[in-house]
Amino acid sequence: MKKQFTSTAYIVSKIGKVYKVLLHKHKKQQIWIGVGGHLEEGENPYQTVLREVKEETNLDIKILAKGKLLKIKGVEQIPEPVAILEETIPDHPSEPSHIHMDFIYFALCKNPQKIKMTEEFAWFSKKDLKDDRIRKEVFYFANQILNLVK
Repeated sequence: MKKQFTSTAYIVSKIGKVYKVLLHKHKKQQIWIGVGGHLEEGENPYQTVLREVKEETNLDIKILAKGKLLKIKGVEQIPEPVAILEETIPDHPSEPSHIHMDFIYFALCKNPQKIKMTEEFAWFSKKDLKDDRIRKEVFYFANQILNLVK
């Protein structure tokens, strides 16, 4: 089965007095997911997640990374994802079933009011995530980031 590389961000922001995570409804699959997309030629997963988030949401994010990253002449460490998932994507009229190798990142957003999205989106609190429309893996990562920032 064909494999494609993608990067996804679970973006958290304090809205009012509550931390919430941004999810959007995927237009083809009609499921709630984090924000992201496919790697383009010449990109690493970190560059992809930053680009995709800016293109899809207009938000400025900061990837939550562990410690200080190495940067010396000719060598730059990129933030590591919190997970790498192998996801089976079902058939769709525009393309056959395939696999996404998805690099999952956690990110912080300080300007949620700047959001501009064409797809349906919502900011979910921990309580909101108990919605049965949220898939198990999305619930897992959204809960993880909300636990991390509280």
